Amino acid sequence: ELMAEKGLNSAGSGTVSGLLDCMQWMLDPDGNPATDDFPDVVNNSWGTSPGCFTDFQSVIVAWRMSGIFPAFSAGNSGPGGTTGGSPGVNRPAFASGATDINDVIASFSSRGPSSCDGTIFPEVAAPGVDVLSVKGGGGYQQLSGTSMASPHTAGCVALMRSAVPTISVGKMQNILKNTALDLGVAGDDNTYGNGRIDCLR
Repeated sequence: ELMAEKGLNSAGSGTVSGLLDCMQWMLDPDGNPATDDFPDVVNNSWGTSPGCFTDFQSVIVAWRMSGIFPAFSAGNSGPGGTTGGSPGVNRPAFASGATDINDVIASFSSRGPSSCDGTIFPEVAAPGVDVLSVKGGGGYQQLSGTSMASPHTAGCVALMRSAVPTISVGKMQNILKNTALDLGVAGDDNTYGNGRIDCLR
């Protein structure tokens, strides 16, 4: 099942309070705390300009505690270092950079380290260049951005939860990192993170 909530206007802008309302709604969509109706994973193809802002951090922590996987786009302010935006750079989040069809990082993909704590950023990379995407008003188009990469990660998480419903957020995060195709310099780095996700692995 797929749920969606509109947190941005038609120009792609939103407010902190409006986005917080959306994030809090995801914790309890039907307004009844006695029912476990929150999603397994929330894809967030949005973020701030580069920098560390902690406005959203407590809600992401609450998501994780509830079992919601917090998938975020890394941002499109690359190729310079420390160009990730919040909430992606906030440690509770799980950010995806964007690669092309040849597993090369996109020039626009934001790089680390995290401006919040200096750790490796992003966590992983995923396809995000010329991705077949739904077009407003009908039909399809090819779009590029880390907003296209994060849904690949979220989809992989959904498949893992489908196979093992009780798997924890932390376990899925470790699996995504440990099975990623290492790219760039050996080991995790501030361009590809742990590498391009490999959902089959």
